[in-house]
Amino acid sequence: MNEPDLPAFPWGPRDYRRFANWLSVGIHLYLYLGMIVLLYLVNGQTWILGWKPAAITLVSGVLLARLWYRWMMQLDARYGSGRGWELWSRRVKLPERAERPGAGPT
Repeated sequence: MNEPDLPAFPWGPRDYRRFANWLSVGIHLYLYLGMIVLLYLVNGQTWILGWKPAAITLVSGVLLARLWYRWMMQLDARYGSGRGWELWSRRVKLPERAERPGAGPT
């Protein structure tokens, strides 16, 4: 029962960010519109249309998208193939240690 060797996480970091952002926007829009329907249209409460609930929804959406992105990147780094990642090679020449004049051996 050998399963085909398919990559578990076929996307790159840009795709993970896009997916996390759209998922967060979709879920928060669905929940906020549902609250508007239940509270404003059904019960006539107007506080849900104020700036504070909208600001809390916006902040929650940004935080949730960021957490989802970090979670997906950690899963991909641990279990995935890492396809789409770019590793830049850099060489840095460190300065030579110069002895100060008048300083004795250490």
